[in-house]
Amino acid sequence: MLEKFVVIITLFYSIAIFGAEDTKVRELIISEVLSHEGDKLVKNQKEMSKYGIRNFLLLDYNKKFNKEYSVKSLTEEQAREIAEHLLVEYRLNEIKNSYSQMMIFDIFFNGGYKAGAVITQRALKKYHSSEEIEVDGVLGSKSITLLNKIQNHEKFIDLITEERINYYKTLESWVTYGKGWEKRINSYRDKVRNAITMEI
Repeated sequence: MLEKFVVIITLFYSIAIFGAEDTKVRELIISEVLSHEGDKLVKNQKEMSKYGIRNFLLLDYNKKFNKEYSVKSLTEEQAREIAEHLLVEYRLNEIKNSYSQMMIFDIFFNGGYKAGAVITQRALKKYHSSEEIEVDGVLGSKSITLLNKIQNHEKFIDLITEERINYYKTLESWVTYGKGWEKRINSYRDKVRNAITMEI
């Protein structure tokens, strides 16, 4: 897994130096985020998911784009298609720093839109302490503008990791899944921080 992440980081660096289409960046981000999700059908809290795509998201996507995808038979290609749609629909593709974009998309993808927006806004509130930031669960233009003003990305990655863990600790399922979640979250933070350090 670490070797795969190093390859992705190397490609990110190449994109930053030589330039590339936004599509390529999205593909790399989606690859990394999906690598943390299994290809097995998961039933949790009366809801099924596969590749991290929950059934209600799939049904919404089917309705919006006239598809007939099934969570039980969902392919990785279909999951990538839906993930790319979510990345753009959530406006996360407007975040200029690729590492922050990837970190935040993982939060949205794993925890849902509202949780992702709340966690991101709480981290922004701590980073931009002089700004008036409303934590309303909607990642709008002001939040995105503030994300693009971040200079110290290592600091922000630490803040958003802390807020993500704090948020998850409020969930009833933390007792059951907390240790695994915390390991994944901290591992993600460490890999992203190391990648940022490699570029400095």
